[in-house]
Amino acid sequence: MSQNYNFKVRLGVVLIHDNKLLLVRQNNRPFWVFPGGTLELNEGLEECAVREMKEEIDLNVAIEKTLYLADFLLTDAAGEIKHTIDVFMQARYISGTPTMTLDENLNDMGFFTLEEVQKMQVEPHVALKQLLKDWPEEFANANGLYLGKYGNGA
Repeated sequence: MSQNYNFKVRLGVVLIHDNKLLLVRQNNRPFWVFPGGTLELNEGLEECAVREMKEEIDLNVAIEKTLYLADFLLTDAAGEIKHTIDVFMQARYISGTPTMTLDENLNDMGFFTLEEVQKMQVEPHVALKQLLKDWPEEFANANGLYLGKYGNGA
């Protein structure tokens, strides 16, 4: 087994505007995800979340709080371990019109009601499961809640 270990931090933005959640689809995958991306060198978590929203869909947002944390662990066929810390932050819409940018590999995006989201395939499933519980209570009890490990290495 290889000893290669890759580590990164990924930000997912939970933006509910007009009581609808923003989700995107990337790289022709069959499931939806929270918009966001990978933390860059010398960048803070909030900076990353704000930057990714601007880059991916041309929206200006303000981060209100950190909702969830999770460990994504994946071991590939060569034995390489990929460990991603997922951070989900709640954002508030400030300005902009959602626009998919071509260089971000987005295939689709939309704002969905709670009822619609309940019927959709959204990843990561650990975040979706908790979000469905917390959304009706406006995330009052979601303050950096650790959701555990997921992935084939969990």
